[in-house]
Amino acid sequence: MNKLYRNIPKEVIKIKKYYAHYNPKDGMYYVDKSYPYKKKKSTREKGNLVEFDYANGSNPISPLVPGPGGLPLPQNVATVRLNEVKAGNVVYLNGLFHINNDNTTGPQDLVVSIHKGSTPTEGNLIYRKVIEIDVAQNIHDDITEVSVQYVDDNFRSNQTDVRYILTAAQRVGTGLFLLNPITFTAMEIKGPF
Repeated sequence: MNKLYRNIPKEVIKIKKYYAHYNPKDGMYYVDKSYPYKKKKSTREKGNLVEFDYANGSNPISPLVPGPGGLPLPQNVATVRLNEVKAGNVVYLNGLFHINNDNTTGPQDLVVSIHKGSTPTEGNLIYRKVIEIDVAQNIHDDITEVSVQYVDDNFRSNQTDVRYILTAAQRVGTGLFLLNPITFTAMEIKGPF
């Protein structure tokens, strides 16, 4: 028996692990890198963040207490400013705040706007939406989270000192109040898109 094992080397031979991949298109099995992978090539670059600004309410972590209270409307909710926005870039705006309806006669209409400029006027209005806020009486959703998102892509030339103002107003009557937490952000993203 010793003669049979005489030619076997005494060192250990390591065998690599190979993984087989089945390609259903051609019905073939491939080992590791011989598998015909196709990498997806992007035809355009993804947007890169260029500049960022944010504004929080006076006390952003204060609890929302049910019942009367808050700042009466209309209000400039928050303002953000970018130093310089280059032509071809876009600005992504994102706002979040809360509204309390203390009016017991019925639902109330909230008008939310974004203005581009140093003061909110109809001439520099770039975004507006109307939201119905439920009444407080016998309904538990009279404190409403308001979310606003908008992309300003109107930059044909470089602009400096670009300001955005988020505003909230009641369409008619009284009874709506602004509550914390409040956040408003502006992000310049590199184009072209």
